[in-house]
Amino acid sequence: MVARSKAAREIVELLPAVAINLRLATLMDLDGIDLTANQLLALQLVALAPDGRMKAGDIAGRLGISSQAGTALVDRLVSAGVVDRSHGEDRRVVWVSVTDAGRELLNGLAAGLEKLIGDALETGYDAATLDGLVEGLRRVASFADRIGDPAARSSPRHRRATASPPPP
Repeated sequence: MVARSKAAREIVELLPAVAINLRLATLMDLDGIDLTANQLLALQLVALAPDGRMKAGDIAGRLGISSQAGTALVDRLVSAGVVDRSHGEDRRVVWVSVTDAGRELLNGLAAGLEKLIGDALETGYDAATLDGLVEGLRRVASFADRIGDPAARSSPRHRRATASPPPP
């Protein structure tokens, strides 16, 4: 069994390669699509939201950008016709939801990505290896959700684990 500290160190070494090599924006065919990687991620975040909508501030928080940058990002998505804004009962709350055009865009990008991945899996992978790859990615996704969750990062345990040591 790998010690937690060794596992953490190895994960830190592996994550950049995964992040660089699996950037969705570079894997998808974006010809004719005038959206940035963060805008595509925001669109995907909203599409995956449990009730199909997110607050603009929550989008900014999940992307690790300022509220102002989040507002500008949502403005661009509204201008592109891929999301709509609406107000909740409290007029201060702005909800963002994906339009039909946004869903169409995401579906087209997903179909292209599925073909790219299918082609890459065409040779050299038996059924057991494919099952292992899919299960491994499920675990990576779960782990990424866990470390990417702003609420988890603000927990007392996380603050202790990531706090800087006291000065000498």
